[in-house]
Amino acid sequence: MAGTVEERVREIVSPLIESMGLELWGIRYRGGRDHGVLQIFVDSEDGVNADKCGELADLISPALDVADPIGPAYTLEVSSPGMDRILFTRDQALRYVGELVKAELRIPQDGRRRIQGTLKGIGDDGMVVIEEDGGAQIEAAFSNIAVMRAVPVFKQNSKKAPEGAGNPEKEV
Repeated sequence: MAGTVEERVREIVSPLIESMGLELWGIRYRGGRDHGVLQIFVDSEDGVNADKCGELADLISPALDVADPIGPAYTLEVSSPGMDRILFTRDQALRYVGELVKAELRIPQDGRRRIQGTLKGIGDDGMVVIEEDGGAQIEAAFSNIAVMRAVPVFKQNSKKAPEGAGNPEKEV
C-alpha cells in the first residue's frame, strides 16, 4: 500500500461509504508522534446525520483495523463536511463558483497567505480566481491552496425586536 495516508484510507473506505449510498467528500489526517486524528467527511443529497455517521464509523473502523494504513494510534472521526466545508478537489470547488470562500495558501502571494472573497472560477490550467470585497481579483494555483473552505452566508433576521426588548432603562 503506497501513497499518502489519505490515499491509503480512501482505497479502503470508498467502497464501504458508497455501499451506504453516501459520497466521500474528503479525508484529512493530522498525525502526531504518538497519536493522530483521522477525519472522514461524507455527504449525500439529503445530508448526513449523527446516526448515519455512527453507522458508517462502525462499518469502516474494523476495515481500517485490519488494513492498518496508519502507524501510530489515532482517533477516527466520521462527520458531515458541514456548512463551512473544506473543498478538497477542483470538482468540489467548481460547485461553489459564485459563492463566498476563504483560502489559505501554502506559499504566500503578494505577502499574503489568507484570501477571502467570491470564487469566480477555476481554469483548466488549475488557476483559481477569487474576487475580494473591494473588487480586486487574486489568482492562485489550486496546488498552492493548503485549505479552501466554503463560507456560509446567513440572511439577516429582518424581524424587529419586541417593544422594550434590549432596552434595560425602559420600565415595563
